[in-house]
Amino acid sequence: MKRIIPIIAALMFMFTACADKPAEVSVEEQPITAAEAKAADPSSAGMRLMGLVIEDDGSMGAYMMMHGFLRTAENLGYPAKLYRITSDASSAVADALADGCAGLLIPGNYTTAIADAAQAGIYVVSPYHACETDSVNVNVIADASEYIEELARGIAERMTERSLKSGRILVYGYDPTVCYAEFDAAIKEYYPQFQTVTFVRTPGSGEDAAIDELANFILNNRDIKGMYACDTDSASIAVKARSKAIALFKEMEKEAEDAKPTPTPSIDPSAGPTPNPGLLKQISITAFGCGLSDENLDLFNDNDIYALCIEPYYETAATATMMLDRLLLGEEAPDTVTVNRPIAYADSITKYLAIYNDVKELFGLN
Repeated sequence: MKRIIPIIAALMFMFTACADKPAEVSVEEQPITAAEAKAADPSSAGMRLMGLVIEDDGSMGAYMMMHGFLRTAENLGYPAKLYRITSDASSAVADALADGCAGLLIPGNYTTAIADAAQAGIYVVSPYHACETDSVNVNVIADASEYIEELARGIAERMTERSLKSGRILVYGYDPTVCYAEFDAAIKEYYPQFQTVTFVRTPGSGEDAAIDELANFILNNRDIKGMYACDTDSASIAVKARSKAIALFKEMEKEAEDAKPTPTPSIDPSAGPTPNPGLLKQISITAFGCGLSDENLDLFNDNDIYALCIEPYYETAATATMMLDRLLLGEEAPDTVTVNRPIAYADSITKYLAIYNDVKELFGLN
């Protein structure tokens, strides 16, 4: 049974409740033994060790999940331990069993490790991605589609606030087709006065080349008034390309003050009808970004991007830990839980920024 649960408020309460008590990376330095775990009263949460098997690839997403797990386990009163791996997840499961883990969080792509843990008789919750094996007790999935409608409507609403009656929204990145179909459908349903278009960032292109190709596209399609950079690395490219397109357009106007520049046809022939000529007189684009990073947060704070789509690594790990708590207490838990993917604006970014900064401090990323 799939369901979406409103977890953000609960998680943030738990996070702020312990704000004055810094978490430690190694919450449990001397885990209980397997014999002690078996002898422990199931209702005594503090005696039952939880573990997280995770690839330590140095990514912010991995650190966010580690922090979400450690913080939530601490708040629930459990000893907790990270089992960081580079390839062999099964050896991490063996270590966890030797430590007396009563339950593990294991990503869904490690199917052999999940089967090993399940066969050993301990609970397994799989966080973030959909898990195809039946060996997991609960699969906690980050929303991969339902957020797109909210995102599209957010950009279109901002365009409406700018008194735009028409215009196009660009979905840009390495693979914008992943979300484009649902994005386009939402705009057609709720804001039919606007159209949508995609532009794929050339794979392997350096920053300067990526900026140039997008700037030229924007220059020749000045009816674009909204933009979503759909991957973490593309937001800065989008902002810099917008600035370069504006500079190029000013040069065009200076060279031909008496001539109205005519944009070249869109690269995408299905992009929509010929735009209102009034839209072509200036380049003004509301940009939304994706993912938490130092660069994206700087762009957000400088008002270069209007909102950020947040990847819920912390929230997914925290929810998975709460599901594991239910199982250890003998309570029922759903087979599948879907965690919302939030869109953060100026009035709601603070809580995500607090978690981000805490992760950087905790894992020495500053």
